[in-house]
Amino acid sequence: MEKKKNGIQSIDVGFSILSVLVNSASPLPLKTISAQSGLSPSKIHSYLTSFINLGVVEQNLSTGFYSLGPTCLKLGLGYLDQVNILTSSQPIMLELAQEIGQTVFLGVWGNRGPTIVNRVDGPYSQTIFDLRIGSVLPLLSSALGKNFAAHLPLSFIEPFIVDEIEKQGSGSGKPVALSDVYDMLDEIRNNGISNSRGQLLSDFTSLSVPIFDFSNSIYAGITIMGKIDVFDDRLDAKPAKLLKAAGRKLSELGGWQAVSR
Repeated sequence: MEKKKNGIQSIDVGFSILSVLVNSASPLPLKTISAQSGLSPSKIHSYLTSFINLGVVEQNLSTGFYSLGPTCLKLGLGYLDQVNILTSSQPIMLELAQEIGQTVFLGVWGNRGPTIVNRVDGPYSQTIFDLRIGSVLPLLSSALGKNFAAHLPLSFIEPFIVDEIEKQGSGSGKPVALSDVYDMLDEIRNNGISNSRGQLLSDFTSLSVPIFDFSNSIYAGITIMGKIDVFDDRLDAKPAKLLKAAGRKLSELGGWQAVSR
């Protein structure tokens, strides 16, 4: 385990105060900040004065309560401008591929739909010529596609779903009911993960999870694919748990925060 480096104590204290404001949905009085940070009001007050001068904190003149200031917004936007999903996801994908042993994909919504933009093979990966960087995947028969279908706004995604259903129906003679698709998407949202077993490629199965940004909108998806009966695709098995953890970590790097229930 990497040893934590020594830093400047006053900065650590200052950020412990800011973390209280970050985790609050509304401005707070000094006594509440003191109680939640474990610091005395007199000590907190000197930090808040400096933060106010820098625009990091604001004080309501009527109530005296404190909240985050405009400088925090600038810092956040600056961070988001510097986050590159291809760069930030690479070490996580490499670790996941080595741990599970199978192929890991990163996908985004491109001009023609869910598109693979990065791929990392694990030690037990099978050659998949049909899926490479730049491949566009279907919505309803790929785990990545189902992921986007479940989490993109219905007003945007529904025409794509209807179009794909019509194309599948004309080819197989077995049209899919839209209500069945919506039930499937509800289940994916509830589980936080999608799967595709033998639907995209007959011998392969896959799992996919969403990557959210600061506005809780999906902007990418991370997928594991392996041979059926080799890759354990159960939703409660280790690969699914590791995949969810990876998706959560990448979402947090994009500014996402879990919503308290």
